[in-house]
Amino acid sequence: MSVEPATAAPGTAPGTEPRLRAVLAAACCALVAVPFLAVDFAPLTDLGQHSAQIRLFADALGDPGGPYRIQWLTPYGLGYLPVAVGWLLGGPLAAGRLGAMLIAAAWVAALHLLAAGRQRPAAAAALAGVLVFNHTLYWGFVSFLAGWPLFVLWWLWVTRPPAPGRPGREAAVTLALALPLYLAHALWFAVGLACLAVVTLLRRHHWRAGLPRLAAVVPVAALAAAWFRGVSGTGFSTPPLWAKPAAVRLSPDSLVDAALGGLSGSTEPLIFALLLAWLGLAAWRNRGELAARSDLALAALGAAFVVAALVLPDKYTNTIEFNDRWMPAGLACLLLAAPPLRLPRRWLRGVAVAVLAAWCLWTTHVWRQVERVELAGLRPALEALPPEPRLLGLDFVRRSRWLEGQPFFQMYAYGQALRGGTLNFSFAEFPPSPVVLRDDPASPWAGGLEWFPQNVRRQDLAHFSHLLVLAPPPVHAQLAADPALDAVTPEAPWRLYTVQPERLNPPAGATPRPRSGSPPPPTTPTPPSAR
Repeated sequence: MSVEPATAAPGTAPGTEPRLRAVLAAACCALVAVPFLAVDFAPLTDLGQHSAQIRLFADALGDPGGPYRIQWLTPYGLGYLPVAVGWLLGGPLAAGRLGAMLIAAAWVAALHLLAAGRQRPAAAAALAGVLVFNHTLYWGFVSFLAGWPLFVLWWLWVTRPPAPGRPGREAAVTLALALPLYLAHALWFAVGLACLAVVTLLRRHHWRAGLPRLAAVVPVAALAAAWFRGVSGTGFSTPPLWAKPAAVRLSPDSLVDAALGGLSGSTEPLIFALLLAWLGLAAWRNRGELAARSDLALAALGAAFVVAALVLPDKYTNTIEFNDRWMPAGLACLLLAAPPLRLPRRWLRGVAVAVLAAWCLWTTHVWRQVERVELAGLRPALEALPPEPRLLGLDFVRRSRWLEGQPFFQMYAYGQALRGGTLNFSFAEFPPSPVVLRDDPASPWAGGLEWFPQNVRRQDLAHFSHLLVLAPPPVHAQLAADPALDAVTPEAPWRLYTVQPERLNPPAGATPRPRSGSPPPPTTPTPPSAR
């Protein structure tokens, strides 16, 4: 199997004009940015915590001996650069949304770069752009998402034949690509090393030319090994967990959720069916020369990602969605690898862009509905917070009418991003985060309240100055009737309360919250953690 770019037959080369490719890529990036620009809060679970990390980073820089310290070489830090740019452009409440927008645009731009580098159809890259709105985006896994564009650069480099007689340049470029890939996300770096090893083996007759590249990754691999040893004793490394059996993973619903998995309803199955139809039609129309007109190396990469999504554990090393997160990239690679459809290229580009535009507009409509109904009251509640609050966030709703998963339970972290202070749970408690607590003492309130708000106890309230609560009206009525709580903002799904500790009964017998990474009490389910 050749790892060099596939070359189409004369007269059928798919969209090789650089200027046209650049215009199409820019248009696709602009389309995926529309939903982010149409709302105040993108409904992506972890964005509030990521925004808070930017504030904690500034606090740690300003007070090197304070409660937080910076981990400069963590393999999850590079994805925070776009969030920091978003902070500079729009402030703390817009930082996560604008940062995620930049990452989504880079994700789509990487598809077009990959298509150009491998001489694949530009229409396929435009169509594959719908996959950026997948479950990893909706979870807010910014570091993992940011790793994809860097992996594309890496893969284009390692599949390019080494230049003979230029070992220094080979090593320098390899190192310059390997280090940011590691700093973006450890999983992408691991996949990048595997790709380099496979390509080197496939070039076994020219293996000496690949030695500079192999040597260049050694120091970065050593850095990764040292980092992993450092966090292995913190509880970050956990046994693999297969939550879904094979029959469930192969079901249509699970496949759709693995490829997309962000919106409820019938729209995602329709998009998934359209992508499969595109692949099927491409194979059928080129059935006589399928191998010759496909990019076999890219197809092998896509197939490996799809297989990983089907066989890897659901959770490993405290990393949730460990398997499904590979499906969007795998399906995108398969779309690019497929032979070009035997139809006019201008017509194909128009159809692909129209599908992407329709999907972005539908996503925009859903996000605006979510903001209007399910995020009502959030901004006033956040803006009513005083400086440096001790904030407890509780999500009693848990689900969304329009979105999959649990999209709101980390939203309260925007309070720390906006006003500083402390939270009942912060990403600073995750060992891999860019900014972590210098000391992580046991907290005297019930653990896992961000996941299990029903476990909150009355004595827990004494440790906080404010409650930011997402709840239905009956729950808000109970809270408003509590003499120890004063409602600050009008009743809405989101409402802010102040705690009056003098009206609380004296706390007694509070069970300390376990340290980050240690097992929770037997009565508390284990929450997933690492992103």
